[in-house]
Amino acid sequence: MIHESDHGSASSRPGRIFGLAVVLAALVAAVSITSAETSSARYRFEGNKWLALDLAAGDVRAETIRFEWPATLMHMKTGYKATVKINNGSSQQVKAGIAVALIDKDLKLIGAGTSGTTLGTIDPGTSAQFSVDFKDVTARLEQADQFYIALEIK
Repeated sequence: MIHESDHGSASSRPGRIFGLAVVLAALVAAVSITSAETSSARYRFEGNKWLALDLAAGDVRAETIRFEWPATLMHMKTGYKATVKINNGSSQQVKAGIAVALIDKDLKLIGAGTSGTTLGTIDPGTSAQFSVDFKDVTARLEQADQFYIALEIK
């Protein structure tokens, strides 16, 4: 059985609905202040060479990517990675996040990695490089044909 004291009187319901609407509007405003802008694109994969990117989120651009297949350190195989250069053409400091997904010729996902700003920001008018490691799912990475890259800025 529902009691009016449990849910209030019918006359107070519009007030509660208005109150909830105000709270929701405030939450949406708070989220939009700290919201992120994301952009993504798909490109042809090529290993061990710098590839030009045409990807921007606002005035922040992912300019180039280089897949090191496999990465080496002092002539020793260390794994698979990509290096992404980001240019902050905005007038504000930004944090950047990058996701890269590799697909084969049948458009099947074969690997993915992420990276981004962990400490600090990218200053206006400067560039930063990020290393995206592919470390847990690697058995078919050498069959990469295309890749998706997403850039998110905050």
